[in-house]
Amino acid sequence: SCFGALSVAVLWRPASGSWVNRTLSDGSQAVGFESARLYGNINKYAYYYMDLLIGSPAPQLTSVIVDTGSRLVGFPCTGCEHCGEHLEPAFDVGRSQSARWLQCSVDCASDCDGEQCSYRETYSEGSSISGHWFDDLVELGNSPTENPPVRARMGCHSNENKLFYTQKANGIMGLAPSDDGMGRREPTVLQDLFRDKAHISTQIFAMCLATWGGLFTVGGYDSTYHTPGEEIQWTPMRAAHYYIVFPEGLALSGAPAGASPAQIVLSGDEFGVTIVDSGTTFTYLPGPVHRSLVRSIDDYCASNNGCEATRESEECWRLNDALGSPTMFPTLRMAFQGGAQFDWLPSGGYLQERGEQGVWCQTFMENSLYQTVLGISWMLHKDVVFDLENGRLGVVRADCPEQHKEADYLRKDELVADELVALRLPARHGQLAQGQRARPLCLALGLSCLAAAVVTWTAMGRLQWRPRKSIRLHNAEVEGSFATTLSLQCEDSEIDHTRAP
Repeated sequence: SCFGALSVAVLWRPASGSWVNRTLSDGSQAVGFESARLYGNINKYAYYYMDLLIGSPAPQLTSVIVDTGSRLVGFPCTGCEHCGEHLEPAFDVGRSQSARWLQCSVDCASDCDGEQCSYRETYSEGSSISGHWFDDLVELGNSPTENPPVRARMGCHSNENKLFYTQKANGIMGLAPSDDGMGRREPTVLQDLFRDKAHISTQIFAMCLATWGGLFTVGGYDSTYHTPGEEIQWTPMRAAHYYIVFPEGLALSGAPAGASPAQIVLSGDEFGVTIVDSGTTFTYLPGPVHRSLVRSIDDYCASNNGCEATRESEECWRLNDALGSPTMFPTLRMAFQGGAQFDWLPSGGYLQERGEQGVWCQTFMENSLYQTVLGISWMLHKDVVFDLENGRLGVVRADCPEQHKEADYLRKDELVADELVALRLPARHGQLAQGQRARPLCLALGLSCLAAAVVTWTAMGRLQWRPRKSIRLHNAEVEGSFATTLSLQCEDSEIDHTRAP
């Protein structure tokens, strides 16, 4: 595919029982606001997920990765022919009195398998899921607020492989924008979940990711977690199958008092097409931008006491004080259209401790061709607001609330390499027969279709496990190798809005 503000907030009662004011993107009060707790961690899971409660009369719990880079919502069901072991039991359709299989004669906009609507989705790194569509009552689980169930369409996996098979979360909740033919591009699942609530706008949602867990909101954003004294900054965003933004520059901040930030990238053209994707673990930069950034950090540290660290490898640094944090490293400042400037801090941001105590590794990776993906590592410790109605992305530093589950605590002998998820964008449009080559997808900037582009991500560090190299993540020994590829291409300047089933 080529690529009026709501004036309303709600008084919301969080788990603590105190009343908190809620705000919309234009700063006004809102009459509708829903939220749900997020779980996950960049090291243990490499993704963030939420709980859903599905069915009746006894709702069943399932866990789904929150992914702004895809649109399908689905999870394993009992009787699955090839499904892995996940956090929650497979959903049992037979136990739900409200479940209904979608029938080919009346409900299908996709393929059919016998009399039932079916789907098959393949993702860029090679994992895939397939199954049958059904609808049922669903609500956000573990929410601080009351979220009454509504009927929504979901996928019931009968087969999953690779990352979907090995991940701990049961399934996926795609939040990428859809196109309903009327110019609205809202996440389909949000339309389903809140279509009976006229007081909630599904054209604005926010994700606030902490080191562990966070908060997902629909209908506004929760300003109570924003860093005091900091205002949310807005930049233009295009919602066209992905959430596309327009960076214009990159600089090193944190130089001596009075000195100007050291410019790394002076032109937005150097970033290529840029998307914000919560389903991608790290942040990916075009080769020239990545190499310039690494060189600039090295030069900065060489002039500032080595940033009190030494290079451990191409991606990692060893701090002189193993118990410290990389506070001497510079802040990265990204400039975006509209004058917004978003800081990316070193500690817990573009550097994450892994391998062993005191070893901090980069969470930005080289993309061999012309595309930028702002993944989880860039979103951490910020409230990121997707305002589809006004075509803009809001970002502000935040002390996002941490959330834990029992599964977060690793045993010393627990392996986590199979939990890693990198870039998992759908690799094809609509429904394709098994073995059929995917029709490439084009990302556009509102102009004519971009020239053909092939983008290859090779995740390094944690995501490219090297044989015979063992590192420790939260007391877990892991080793192996991982890489992922995505092809993007326009065909004959044709506009195609049929990417997902």
